[in-house]
Amino acid sequence: MRSRNFRSSPLIATVIIFLAAGCSTAGNNAALSSASEPDITLAALPTADLAGLYIAQDNGLFAEQGLRVTIEKIPSSAAIIADQLRGKVDISAGSYVPYIVAQAAGARFRILAEASTLRPDTRVLVTTADSRVTTVADLVGKTIGVNGTNSIGALLISALLSGQGISLGKVHFVTDSGGFPAMPGQLQDRAWDAAFLAEPYVSLAGEKYGERVFVDLDQGATLNFPIDGYVATQAWAKKYPKTAAAFVRAIQEGQALADTDRAAVEAAIGQSDKLPPEVTAVMALPDFPTGPVDVTRIQREAEAMLQFGMLGSEYTAEVQQGALVESMISPGS
Repeated sequence: MRSRNFRSSPLIATVIIFLAAGCSTAGNNAALSSASEPDITLAALPTADLAGLYIAQDNGLFAEQGLRVTIEKIPSSAAIIADQLRGKVDISAGSYVPYIVAQAAGARFRILAEASTLRPDTRVLVTTADSRVTTVADLVGKTIGVNGTNSIGALLISALLSGQGISLGKVHFVTDSGGFPAMPGQLQDRAWDAAFLAEPYVSLAGEKYGERVFVDLDQGATLNFPIDGYVATQAWAKKYPKTAAAFVRAIQEGQALADTDRAAVEAAIGQSDKLPPEVTAVMALPDFPTGPVDVTRIQREAEAMLQFGMLGSEYTAEVQQGALVESMISPGS
């Protein structure tokens, strides 16, 4: 583990280095092929928010579209951006936040489909059963474990603290490189005073360790907030439009099942994360959007990032005019 600063500048600097090295030149090649590519390497968070993905894989929905999808687990979206820019990963499944930061810096990503929006108890702050931290005010001067820098956790916690009149500098964040699966155990070992968790690891923390939720982050400025989505580089999406379209069709089927069949979600998450029924049966679930990417929803996230300092003031006009989000959704951008 190591302490991280949630300012956006380190990630922006990384993106600029890759752009300068020519990692995005493929997107400018007028001769890009429109051929399909059946093999997809997909980096994904191990969360219930991506139930549509795991259902699509387990139920053969990708195979029905002629695709072979290899899912690689990651601790956070921010952890995979460099590999995606190098072409080592085709699609990522996770938080929009680091991709919006990278897009502002000049990278070119495309949101192919939405994965989840916030619902009660799906993103929370957790403490040990005997912790003296019982309110948001008790977080002042304390350490919070998070799964990644420049990700949705930083944004949700920023909004929470702001709503209570507490500056982000009053708490200390530590990034756990093991991500959500490792974090309930780390909290039990007193690595931090509180932890940011997603389902099914919220339920695992309670079932295995007796840890307790003391703040639900689905409130105030982040009520029903967009959380995760499926993102590719624009260069990849332009080179393989048939593959991208086939992927989206399969994901939409998976999303529809996730939204209507809880048993399918429990089975997929239990299989993906090797979790017992006692955990999957009680986990809270997000909403699973279907249909075209909702510009208004993603715009809400970009505006919150600007408000809480995850995007610098130099991006104010681009965000407020909607141009930044539009560039991540419109095929013509």
